[in-house]
Amino acid sequence: MLEATGGWKWLLSDPWLLQGFPQFVSNPRQVRDFAKAMGVLAKTDKIDAHVIARFADSVRPEIRPLKTRGNGNAGCF
Repeated sequence: MLEATGGWKWLLSDPWLLQGFPQFVSNPRQVRDFAKAMGVLAKTDKIDAHVIARFADSVRPEIRPLKTRGNGNAGCF
């Protein structure tokens, strides 16, 4: 699971998609609301990674086709 971060997510997302790894790009607001519900108010990279992992484990989001930045749909999950 990746959190949408403007253009930065493509640095990880494109290569993974081309290799066929399933992934989900989350809405940052949903993850932040999830963190607040858990009582997590601090925001660091380490805390964000933990919260995103907990969000993915708890919510089990549906994996849908994503488009790569360069070639439209890469036939990904």
